Parts: sequence; structure tokens; C-alpha cells
Amino acid sequence: MDECGLNTPYDGDEYCILPPPQDKGFQIHIGPSDYNNPEPEYVLQPGEENVVDMSATSGNDKPIYYYYRQYRMRPGSHHVIITSNGRRLGGTQNLAKDNPDLGEIPEENKNIGLPLDAHASINMNLHYYNFTDKPIIREVWANFWYKDESEVKESAREVFSPTGVSAAVAHSHVVVGASCPVSSEGRLLSLYGHRHLNNVRFSVFHKSGAGARQLVLEDYESEHPSVFEFNSIAKNELPDPVKKRPGAISGILNVKPGDTIDFECEIINMTDKNFTGANEAADDEMCILVGDAVGGGLAPFCTPMQAKHITN
Repeated sequence: MDECGLNTPYDGDEYCILPPPQDKGFQIHIGPSDYNNPEPEYVLQPGEENVVDMSATSGNDKPIYYYYRQYRMRPGSHHVIITSNGRRLGGTQNLAKDNPDLGEIPEENKNIGLPLDAHASINMNLHYYNFTDKPIIREVWANFWYKDESEVKESAREVFSPTGVSAAVAHSHVVVGASCPVSSEGRLLSLYGHRHLNNVRFSVFHKSGAGARQLVLEDYESEHPSVFEFNSIAKNELPDPVKKRPGAISGILNVKPGDTIDFECEIINMTDKNFTGANEAADDEMCILVGDAVGGGLAPFCTPMQAKHITN
């Protein structure tokens, strides 16, 4: 944070980060070339909201593995989703997020890597909104740090499983969700819920084949959600639904065939429109399970659960 010494007319200069050393990784930067005269595609006027895809090329000149990523975005951002040839490489809904959190690496995760081809074509999907009374700019910095190929024994992947929100019709209070069967052994490294401003609760449950359904995490902040990691050294606080304090279980989150991962969103739609899953932060809603996993085989499209309508 605040590594670049920027002094522009726009909010969020402190989010700029420097790229990794050239032999340690690369940075993808999306933003204007001149802050005093920014290109129109990077400027959002008051009241404007849109989603754009912007292209980039990865900075590695040979195939590599990576795991550690850093994301920084200026205020007004809702998300960045980074893909290559349809494969999700990373992303965030937070203005500043490291994945995994920088610090001690648990023993079971020291051999994890995600592959990336040399000079890979990158798509940056950016959702920005301007709810202020002055122009803002669209800008994101994403650092990918290399992982020594000799250390990589397990390949990780991104989890991204959406469910529908059509039950959240105008002036309704509803819970929607989905159930994701586990098709292979593995473990979930991190999880969070991607959603919009009408979501008041996101919950994830793990049900073992013959066991009870256990609450894994619960979050009540939708704009910049909490991201929880599950490993041998993670010390997560349990959620507090009364104080609306997010939380999660601690420890390694192993999964196996016959298990399910269920997730649900509690949505209060006070607008005059029916929600359809559009990219509108205040006037529509989404409910998506996101994270990183080793194995596990969670389906990209899980089985929707019957919506629960709540009478206030």
C-alpha cells in the first residue's frame, strides 16, 4: 500500500503497489497513461456504473507456476475477475487483498501451484460504479508471484459457483442458495461470497457423507466481503450473528466424494424491480461461491436449493 508515491486528482492513490522483481513475478496494470488527461475508458462520471473487459498479456516469458497474488483497486471498484482462455486465474471484490494472506505458509500448502503459459492472453473483467459527486478512474494493479516449479506437487484451482437470484422479486426478503456435490478428495484453501449491496448474509455449510451439516463461514458485509482461509495455522474467529461479525471455522477443510458444500444468500430487495443477476451493485443481486481449492471437484454450476421467503 502507498508504495508508488502517486499524487493524482483522484481518490485511491495509496492503493498503488509496485510490481515484483522481474525474476520473482509480474504485474498486470489496468489504468490511464496520464492522470491529468486520462483516456475516456478509464473515467466514470457521477452516477455511472458499468462492466468492461480489458485485455493484457502476462509478463512471464516461459511457462510458470504461481500461487501468491496481490490485488489493489481504486475506490468505486466492485470486482476484478482475471481469466486466461476461459480459465479463472484470480480476482477479488476487495480494494486491497493478498491471496493467500502474506505470512507463514502452512506446511500442507508449501507445494501448491497454479500453472500459466508464457505470454498468456489475459482478460480483466472490471465492475466499477461511481456513487460520488465527482469523476473517478478505473484502475487495478495485480501482482502474480512465481512459484519454483521444483516445489510444486499439487495444482490448485479457482472455485466459482453461482446460483440464481430470481426468487428475489421486488419488495421481498428471501434466502437463495445451492448445493455443490464433491466429486473427488481435496481441500478448500479459501472461500468467500461474491454478492451485491442487497445481501445481508452469506453462509457456507459442509456436509460430510454421513455426518451433520456444519456451518463453515458466515459474512454480513457484501460490498467488500471477508475472505477466509482454511489451513493448519489459520485462526479464524467464529461468526457472531447478533453483532453481525463475520467468522469461520479454523483448520484444514478436507472434502471427499459424497460430501456437499452448500451456500446461501439472504437478500432483502427493497427496489421496484425483480432481480436477475445483473451487474448492478445497488439494483440487482448475485450469489456466488468463490475461493481456491486443491482437488475436491466442486461443480461450476451447483444444484439450486428451494428459495425460502421470509415474512418480516
